[in-house]
Amino acid sequence: MQRLVDLTPGGFVRLIALAIAIYAAVDIRLYAVREYGRIIHEFDPWFNFRATVYLADNGWNKFKTWFDYMSWYPLGRPVGTTIYPGMQITAVALWRALNALGIEMSLNDVCVFFPAWFGAVATFLVAMLTKECSGSGTAAVAAALVMAIVPAHTMRSVAGGYDNESLAVTAMCLTFYTWCRSLRNPESWWIGGLAGLAYTYMVAAWGGYTFVLNMVGLHAAVLVIYKRYSSSLHKAYSLFFIVGTIGALQFPVVGTLPFTSAEQLGPMAVFLGFQVLELTERTMQPDLSKRAKWQRRIRMYALAVVAAVAALTALVVGGLYNINGLSVRVKSLFVKHTKTGNPLVDSVAEHQPGNADSYYRFLHFNYYIAPIGFIFSVVHFVFDGSAGAMFLPLYGLVAYYFANRMVRLIIFLGPVAACLVGVCVGYAVEDAIRIMKTSDETTEEPEKEKEVPLSAKKRAKQANKKKTENLTVMIKKELDMAYRSPVARTVRLVFIALGAVYIISKAPTFYTYSHAMAQGMSQPSIMFKGQLQDGTSVMVKDYVEAYDWLRTQTPEDARVMAWWDYGYQITGIGNRTSIADGNTWNHEHIANLARMLTSEEEKAHKVIRHLADYVLVWAGGGGDDMAKSPHLFRIGASIGSGRATAVEMEKITSTFGVDRYGQPTPKMAASLLFKLVSPQGRVSPERFQEVYTSKYRKVRIYKVVNVDEESKAWIADPANRMCDNADGSGFCPGAYPPALRKYPSIIKPAYKIPAWIKEKRATEKSERKAAQKDEL
Repeated sequence: MQRLVDLTPGGFVRLIALAIAIYAAVDIRLYAVREYGRIIHEFDPWFNFRATVYLADNGWNKFKTWFDYMSWYPLGRPVGTTIYPGMQITAVALWRALNALGIEMSLNDVCVFFPAWFGAVATFLVAMLTKECSGSGTAAVAAALVMAIVPAHTMRSVAGGYDNESLAVTAMCLTFYTWCRSLRNPESWWIGGLAGLAYTYMVAAWGGYTFVLNMVGLHAAVLVIYKRYSSSLHKAYSLFFIVGTIGALQFPVVGTLPFTSAEQLGPMAVFLGFQVLELTERTMQPDLSKRAKWQRRIRMYALAVVAAVAALTALVVGGLYNINGLSVRVKSLFVKHTKTGNPLVDSVAEHQPGNADSYYRFLHFNYYIAPIGFIFSVVHFVFDGSAGAMFLPLYGLVAYYFANRMVRLIIFLGPVAACLVGVCVGYAVEDAIRIMKTSDETTEEPEKEKEVPLSAKKRAKQANKKKTENLTVMIKKELDMAYRSPVARTVRLVFIALGAVYIISKAPTFYTYSHAMAQGMSQPSIMFKGQLQDGTSVMVKDYVEAYDWLRTQTPEDARVMAWWDYGYQITGIGNRTSIADGNTWNHEHIANLARMLTSEEEKAHKVIRHLADYVLVWAGGGGDDMAKSPHLFRIGASIGSGRATAVEMEKITSTFGVDRYGQPTPKMAASLLFKLVSPQGRVSPERFQEVYTSKYRKVRIYKVVNVDEESKAWIADPANRMCDNADGSGFCPGAYPPALRKYPSIIKPAYKIPAWIKEKRATEKSERKAAQKDEL
C-alpha cells in the first residue's frame, strides 16, 4: 500500500501537490473578501452569525435555553431546541483560541473566513479517505486537487457564506474516514469510537447527519452480505453506533429521534442484527458441519426477528413507543418533486431534482471521469477484498441517487466525485509507472516444482480441494494473467495516454471554470455589482442600506413584516423584530404571513395593524416579491388552512398570477403585495405610507398606519406567554392577540401547546393545590 507522504521522491511530490491543493482550497473561496470585504452573505448565515454572537456573549447554558422574541413575532422561536449548534460552538472556540495566541480577529472575521478554512480541512480529509479506501497515495492527492476547487464543494463554502454545510461537509468526510480507518485491520476496531465522535460532530453541524448515519449502516450491512463479517467489524460498528447515538442525544434539536425516527431505524436494525450475529458466531460449536452451522444461524435469526417484531408491536400497541414517519424533506427524496404535500418545501428551487446539466455545472468534466473511477474502485474491491475498498463505490451510488432527487444534495456528491476522479487518475498513473518499470515482464508460467509422490489419502484430499476452489479466486488468477500479457500492457498504455491527453487538455478549463463559478457564488445577496444604462459599473448596496435604515431610523421595539426569506437579515443586520425568518419549524405561521401579504389591501391591513409597525418588500425585479408571490399564495392556501386539497391546488394557484398577456389576475391585482411592489399598483396612504425607497429602488419600506397599540402591549406582556416554568425562562412562546380572532380567514392558530407542557402545567397546578391544603 502506497503511503500518502514518505521520504521518496514520489512522496515529496505528493506532499507538494497536497500543499498546493490546500492552498487552492482557501484561495478560491476568498473572492468575496477581495471584492466585497469581510461581510456575511445570504440569509441563513446572518442568523448563524447572530446566534454565534449570542453564544459568545452569554455562554452555552443560556444559549441552549435561548428563546428568541425578535423572530417569529408574536410567537418567538426556541432557538436552543431548533438549532444545530456545532458551527457556532466551533467558531467561538476558534475565535477565543486565535485571540489567546495573539492573533487578534473579530468574531465577524472568524465567521467570514470560517467556510474557507473548513473547505481546506475537507480537502485534506478527502485525500485521507481516498487513500484509505483505494490504497493509493497518488489517487489521494489527485482527489484533493479536485476537491479543492470543484464547484459542488465551493457552492456552500465560500468566505462569508457562514452556513451549516460549510462545516457539515468537513464533519461528514471526517466521519467517513475514521469509519473506514476502523476497518483497516482487526486491531483497528477501536477507531470506531472515534468515528462515533466524528458523527456526533456531524450531528451538531447539520440535519443531513441522517445521510451519514445511514451511509455507515448500509456499508456495514453490505459487508455482511459480501461475507466480510468479522468480530472486529462488529466491535467497530457497535462502538460507532453507541458513541454516536449517545452523542446525538445531547442536542435538543435531535431529542429522541435516534430511537423514534423512521429515517434512523435502518442503522439501529443493523446494530441489533450485529449483536445477534456476533452471539450466534461466538456460541457456534466448532465441530458442527457447514450445513448444521447454517441451520443454527437461520434459527437464531428467525427467532431474533420474531422477538423484535413482537416486542415492537407490544410497545406500539401499548402506547409506550411511537415511530415518527419520514420528514417532508426526506419524503421528497422518494416521491416526485412538488408532491410532498408541503408547498413550502416544494417551492424551494434547491429541492428540485438534479439532472445532467446540474451535474456538469457543479462537477464539470469530472462528471465523465468519476464513473471510470467508480469502475476502478469496484475492480479494486473485487481483487483487494478489503472492507474499506467497498465504501467509495457504495457512497457513489447512494450520493448519486440523492443528488438525482434533489439538486441541493449535489453537495453530498462533491466529495465522492473527487475521490472517484482521484482513483481514476491515481490508478492510471501508478499503472503506467508499473508498466514502464516492468517492460521486460513475461507471462510465462513459473517452473513447476518437482512433484513428490503422495499417498492415496492425500491425493484424494487435494483433488477435493481443487474441486471446491473458490470460483472468484480462479477468475482472479485468469484475469491477472491476462492483465499482465504484453498485449494488455500495450492496450493499457494506449488508454492511459489517451486519458492523460484528455485530462491535461481539460484541466486548465476546469480550473478557469471553477474559479469563475466560485466568483459568481461569492456574490453576497445584500450587495452586488451592477451596471447603469450608460454602462457604468456600480456597487448596489440597496439591501444592506435598507436594513441599516431600519436599525438607525426606527424605534428599537419596531416590528417589521416581510416575506420569511428576509427575516434573518432584518434581525441580523437591522436588529429589529421580524414576523418570520428562513427557518421552517412553524409552517402555519408562515402560511399566516403569506395570507396577509396576498390578501386584499383592506383586509390585510385590518390584520397587519395588530402585528407590525413596518412592511418591507423587495421590489427591484429579478426574484423580487412579485416573482415569488404565486408561491406565497400557494403556501397560504394549503398549510394549516384546510381550504384546499392537493387535487385542487393547481386550480387555486391559477387564480393568483399573470395571464398569457402578462397582466395580473384580479386576485393578484387586488392583493396587498401587488400594490406594495408593482409600479401598476398603489396602496392607500390611510393604511400604508412609503417611508423609505432604496437608491436603485430594490427595497421599499412602508409604515403601517393606525397600529393597534393595545395588541402590541398585550403581546409584550409576559403574562400572556405560554411558559413551561414559573420563572419564564426556557420554552416560553407568545400568542396572537385576542383581537385577531375576528379574522379567521387570514389568521389561523399557529401554535399548539405541546402535550408535555400541558401535563407539566397540570402537575404543577395539582401540586399547588396540595400545598394550599397543607397550609390550611
